[in-house]
Amino acid sequence: MSCTSQVLCSTEALTGAVATMKFFLAEAILGQHFEAVELGGGEPEPGDLFLFRIASPKGRWCGAHVGVYCGHGEIIHFEGRHPGGRDPHKLLGSWEGVVCKQGERPLLRSRSLWRVLRRRGGVDRAALQRRVREAMDSDPPPYHPTRSNCVHFALHLLGHDPSLAPLWAGRSPSGSVLVDVTLD
Repeated sequence: MSCTSQVLCSTEALTGAVATMKFFLAEAILGQHFEAVELGGGEPEPGDLFLFRIASPKGRWCGAHVGVYCGHGEIIHFEGRHPGGRDPHKLLGSWEGVVCKQGERPLLRSRSLWRVLRRRGGVDRAALQRRVREAMDSDPPPYHPTRSNCVHFALHLLGHDPSLAPLWAGRSPSGSVLVDVTLD
């Protein structure tokens, strides 16, 4: 890898990590673009974000996995197929990206729900369904914990940041992954 490639990767990783942290800080603490909703036995709305707790190997909460409610009892999410082993370079590198659409009930049984967020001002449901179909019908990009993760995927599905579209349509003409989550 050339010096230019290393700098680009480092810049992308930093930008993606900042975007992910910005999302969690802006939403979990400030509720800037989304509001927490209590379902209380009610139905979620298409576009609702389901945030699931991620636990460390010792059982401590260390983050969240995000999925988007599609309607009809289904949640779509993006995750990486873990390469195995304990090599820290493998853990911080790119993995095979997998888009999954699962039933809400089985997903809630298998993961610990932290909260549900709903976008203030609503979601364009037709655009959401189009993006969900595109995500299900195309090869996903590689998963990367900072550059291309479940938060980036969810925000793209909601049309929250148009700059994420090239990531999910493929690579940019230069071959680099484009990620810049702007929550303004």
